[in-house]
Amino acid sequence: MGQGRVPGTLNPEALSVDLDDGTLARASTPPPGPVPSAKGGHSKDGPTESLGDRVVAYARQRLGQRVGDGQCFALVDNALRSAGARSAADYGEVSADADYVWGSSVALSGLQAGDLVQFRDYDYTVTRVTTTDTAVDTEEEGGDRPHHSAIVETVHGDGTVTVLEQNAPDGSPVTRTRLYFLSGTRQEGNTAITITVNGTFRFYRPQPRD
Repeated sequence: MGQGRVPGTLNPEALSVDLDDGTLARASTPPPGPVPSAKGGHSKDGPTESLGDRVVAYARQRLGQRVGDGQCFALVDNALRSAGARSAADYGEVSADADYVWGSSVALSGLQAGDLVQFRDYDYTVTRVTTTDTAVDTEEEGGDRPHHSAIVETVHGDGTVTVLEQNAPDGSPVTRTRLYFLSGTRQEGNTAITITVNGTFRFYRPQPRD
């Protein structure tokens, strides 16, 4: 599972929608707060990791490595289990071509680090057309994820998301990739940039294991 070309950097400022490491010392010490549950919070020693934090940390620590059998599923499944979260087998069928459920459904607008993405027939194309007095130059890049699972590392707020994934392209270890989730067009000087996104992608938030 998981094929695709690594996208270039793009920082859209405005998209029209078409539709997977210094702190100042305190003068005094505050009274200790309650010890948190596994869901995260604060303890007397400072903030504790949330489920999402632990999922991301697991994947970051394995950048450049192959997890399990090297399939995209193995990375997400192992990250969730290591974090103490439910995995796909807790929600339904797990087979080579299933559309896995990884937690509770969330929208792109509410996405955060540690969430999961499930792709089906996803692809994107970024086309840049630069017009000068003497020529028109067109550049195009793109990628796809026919059937794939990934971990959200960073949400950029412009329709792009950096994910941690493996087996994209086929056989690759854990990598960091920026993907596009909103179609639209914008102008940068004499360059028109058009982003086209197709297919299905669903976002999930990890849930603690009972």
